[in-house]
Amino acid sequence: MTEAVLPETVQAPANPGPLRIKRFALTDFRAFPGPKPAVFELDGKNLLVYGENGAGKSSLFHALQDFFSLQSSRNLAAHKNVFSGEPDDQCKVVVEFVGQEKAPAEWTSKRHPCTQDFNTPVGDWYNYFFAGADSRVLDAARRTACLDYKSLLDTNYKHGAGEVNFFDVAVTTLLRDYRVSVSGGTESTLGVLWQQVLDAALAAKAVKPPASALTKVNQSCIEFNTAFQQALGRLLPEVNRILVSLGWQDVVLKTLQTPGVSYKNVRLRRDRIVEGQKLIPELTYRSHPLPRPQMFLNEARLSGLALALYLGGRLACTPSGESQSLKLMVLDDVLVGLDHSNRLPVLDVLASHFTDWQIVLLTHDRTWFELTQSHVDEKAWQFVEVYEGDAKAKTPCPIVRMAENRPAKNLLAKAKELLITPYLEAAANYTRQGFELAIRGACEAKGIDMPYRVYPKGHKKPLESQAFLDKLKQWKASDQQKQTTWDDALKNLGTMKSVVMNPYSHPSAPNIPKQEIQQAIDAVEKFLGLAK
Repeated sequence: MTEAVLPETVQAPANPGPLRIKRFALTDFRAFPGPKPAVFELDGKNLLVYGENGAGKSSLFHALQDFFSLQSSRNLAAHKNVFSGEPDDQCKVVVEFVGQEKAPAEWTSKRHPCTQDFNTPVGDWYNYFFAGADSRVLDAARRTACLDYKSLLDTNYKHGAGEVNFFDVAVTTLLRDYRVSVSGGTESTLGVLWQQVLDAALAAKAVKPPASALTKVNQSCIEFNTAFQQALGRLLPEVNRILVSLGWQDVVLKTLQTPGVSYKNVRLRRDRIVEGQKLIPELTYRSHPLPRPQMFLNEARLSGLALALYLGGRLACTPSGESQSLKLMVLDDVLVGLDHSNRLPVLDVLASHFTDWQIVLLTHDRTWFELTQSHVDEKAWQFVEVYEGDAKAKTPCPIVRMAENRPAKNLLAKAKELLITPYLEAAANYTRQGFELAIRGACEAKGIDMPYRVYPKGHKKPLESQAFLDKLKQWKASDQQKQTTWDDALKNLGTMKSVVMNPYSHPSAPNIPKQEIQQAIDAVEKFLGLAK
């Protein structure tokens, strides 16, 4: 875990481009105890985080979600680590931006960066400099999307077998930040306009409301309906564009029908309500209408539709290139409803439709983490692994480690950590995994074809590591010195495979020599250097 405090910032370049996060630090926040901060380096890039269950991955999600929020869902004190024993005021989140002379933005027990003082909420979105709030965070808060898998359920399973109604999710999440001009020549957002409808309706529900109260609620409904129709017009094409990019051309969102909201002004106060809170999707699958899509589409298509709605909503609310402000998207295990073949198009959508956004992906799926590493542009991404650490310690502290974009190296790094613990069986197992990835990657890098084998029905037997080693022995280097080095490295690998990476990498292996595991790690690392 990086323990250094945030260094001083540097002067911004002449053309800095859109604002980006350089690093953020958590101190005494949920899974990360103080007094030293856990620092996550982004350096202006996107971030991919692998975290074991219970290692603190969700802590990162909540930290970024509540930091970049006009009104945090929780008081900072609710996030304090319960084991640390540190004073309450030690809990904080710090975000440093790339190329900024200004000090990092901080969320402390005394102040959230989007508030004037502790627990004092910000006004409308355009009120950037409200009572000294941090304009960078305020600006980003309206351009930040934080999404986990539970959020996706709001668009399908939440509705059971009944009619799907997207109204609540649209005004509170999908289109909440859609900006419009309102009377008086000012700007507002759909979320603010909806809150004004609710506030005006509450005032009109008084025992003896003044005539102005009814006028206000009616006017608020008109302004909201106008903005809502504009927002839906922007959302619809974005959703279908993303569905196509995800490979679901057979699912089409035809329309989003809403009657418009209005205030029901009747004699009995209990019956005075805001009517028309409906947003009904009209979907087709292969041109057939789907009145109940959640009862017909499979989980992959439902997940794809949910992602298209959320991502399309972000594009509708925040057009590309509309600002130099930070546009941040944090996705926490939102792809668990998709198999790997359907996950890769999501990465392509992020790369093509969200080029001016900074993306943070969180996952507990180790295979998906490694697949993503090999699929994305490594120059645009940082990779981090988070492990649970010593669960028996008085104050459990996750292990945070930057990961190289070479899965075999990552596995060997983990093997080294386990060797120190010492957890020798696990260290040998990680070494074996690194070895197998290394020889498979070498065959691909050297263009070595592997044979295709058909096994009897019901028997699935993958190619064994020895088959890859045998093929690698046939590769010829350009000069004798390189060939000798290559042959020696393969010979050493073969020895370590027999001695360590075969019998010693299985559970309950007896008398595992620590020195031999280290030699196996060294052999694989040397081979990786030659197999580029």
